Amino acid sequence: MKGWKEVPEECCGTCEHFHRHYVRSDRGRYSPLWCGHCTHPRVKNRLVEEHCPHWTAKETQND
Repeated sequence: MKGWKEVPEECCGTCEHFHRHYVRSDRGRYSPLWCGHCTHPRVKNRLVEEHCPHWTAKETQND
């Protein structure tokens, strides 16, 4: 899609250990940022498109 960044399959943004950061607007809406933090094996700052040797696929939730 034009204007959207493509994220590789095995990157921090798709990892089970990655927690994305959000920003809240004046109207109370939350927008995702292009960064977050990883919790394995210790907490460290990461960008969504970064790669890490500890990458683990997120488990899908079937509701």
